Amino acid sequence: MNSVANETVEFELPYFKEPHWLEIVRLTLEFFIATLGIVGNVVVCLVITFQPQMQTVINFYIRNLAIADLGILLFSFPLTVIKEQDPYHWPLGEYFCRFLYPVNDIFYGVSVWSITLIAIDRYRAIVGGRIPKRNSLNFRSARWMILGVWIMSFLVISLPLYFVMTFIDQNSYIDCTPIWPSAERGNLGEMQQIYSIAIIVFWYVLPLTIIVGTFHSISVKLRVSTNFNRSIQEECNESESRNARKRLRERQNSRAKKLLTPVVIVFAVTMLPVNVFRLSVMYWEGISKHKYLWVFYNVCVIFVIANSSANFFIYSLVSDEFRQSFKRLICRNSNSTSRSTTDRTVRSPLHSPLNLSPTNLYPTNTDRQE
Repeated sequence: MNSVANETVEFELPYFKEPHWLEIVRLTLEFFIATLGIVGNVVVCLVITFQPQMQTVINFYIRNLAIADLGILLFSFPLTVIKEQDPYHWPLGEYFCRFLYPVNDIFYGVSVWSITLIAIDRYRAIVGGRIPKRNSLNFRSARWMILGVWIMSFLVISLPLYFVMTFIDQNSYIDCTPIWPSAERGNLGEMQQIYSIAIIVFWYVLPLTIIVGTFHSISVKLRVSTNFNRSIQEECNESESRNARKRLRERQNSRAKKLLTPVVIVFAVTMLPVNVFRLSVMYWEGISKHKYLWVFYNVCVIFVIANSSANFFIYSLVSDEFRQSFKRLICRNSNSTSRSTTDRTVRSPLHSPLNLSPTNLYPTNTDRQE
């Protein structure tokens, strides 16, 4: 990661040497998880974009989450593999290093804050009593919120890296790495520590605190509302239609909470190792020489890509609405392909009818044993 100091070590360090077969198994597992995540997130985007009944404010936030996860899996993850496999030879050139490499971290901020927006939207609907409406004002507001998340993530995460990213080309050693203010300047890495702490707070501690707080309020509200409606129904002989509307709203709110709860739990669990690793790099002086440093690093990579790949399967298992929409999309494409194949056969019978952020987690390159 970019938040890791860049100290030059003149001797080989006793890192655990990963057996070749284990490396193949690990990379195969990583690419398998990433491939599932790419397909799943693409399906989520297609369902929400092309099925009108799925175009709600909360689903706009879910689509934004899927887009951010696609950025992690298609952009950040390959860069992680490149840096991990050959840390002493950066193959993508100076332009990519200075101008594109810092941008990859933005996807992590957008991903977590999209989940936060979903939690806040559910809080406003359930606790605040706001009834969601499909109108242009709500959709316009959601788009502005999404744009704000992207801008905020760029300013907090990516912008500082443009001032420290350095392309190093010295003989056979080619690297793309941040050079933070050093001890010779009297800062003792203070700027790097400030940046690292800000990252931990911005994309883990603060959003998780907001999410947990909103979910606690939602749970309390749902429990109180359910008990109150039952007591009223017992004491008063309300009309059947009115009771039906109340029960329907309770079920909708409960389903929303049921959908978001596993998303939040998966995020909290899978992103915890990354942030623990980052703190260890900052405050554990001997970690750069620890035998199993790269084992810790690779575990963090697997957890991060699992976080970006899991949401599609959560939606499929928990949400009847998403599950039915996925089925409609698949059936429609199958029918369309079948009709298209038949038409081609009639016309032409002779032809037969898809950081983890390296700039924010990667250990010191020069400490790696070849």
